[in-house]
Amino acid sequence: MSDIAKKQKIDSIDYVVKVSKRKGIRMSIAPGGELVVHADPFCSDDTIKQFVKQYTDKIKVQSHPGMIRLFGKSFKIKKVQGQTNHITTCEDEIIIQTKPSADATLVFKEFLNRYAKEVFEDIMDMTILRFKEYSLNKPTLKVRTMKRSWGICHPESNYITLNFELIHYPVEFVEYVICHEFVHLLEPNHSKQFYEILSTVMPDYKRRLDLIEEGKEKQYLM
Repeated sequence: MSDIAKKQKIDSIDYVVKVSKRKGIRMSIAPGGELVVHADPFCSDDTIKQFVKQYTDKIKVQSHPGMIRLFGKSFKIKKVQGQTNHITTCEDEIIIQTKPSADATLVFKEFLNRYAKEVFEDIMDMTILRFKEYSLNKPTLKVRTMKRSWGICHPESNYITLNFELIHYPVEFVEYVICHEFVHLLEPNHSKQFYEILSTVMPDYKRRLDLIEEGKEKQYLM
């Protein structure tokens, strides 16, 4: 059965009380940054208010003035403090929850590194299906920040390196970059054969290439 919830406010702090079967009182931050107090049915309103007031000075919910774009979509960044380090993505917001002693910037950076590699791997899994007739083995992935390349292919070792900055660009463009590097596993140079294969496995590659905002960035595809 779902917890019964009711909204409350104390000392300018809004919170939601959820009546739970678990004994005692505990506090959490919902994905949207909402403060939630879980209390058993025998906790009085005064007891709950005392609990919240006791931790009022520890409840620091602040909005970060910055924004970030992940795979073509913009998100607001909100920082909150909690008992664990945790990142939650909502519809248009990213909640960075950290322990009071933690470095929020470092926690967020580690999250972005993991997230980038996970999404890139998922896109690679889908992209390799385009190469069935070429019997191509999925290459190993490495991710790092690069100044002059979106991707680099290493045919002799069967791995590709993707630019971490791709995390900010539309998925369709990332698919193109990965497909581009996959074709290099078959044709190392930008030969006529290279573009014939690329056109076969991704007929709309030119449209995807135009998804990047600055024409000068196209030269970074190698």
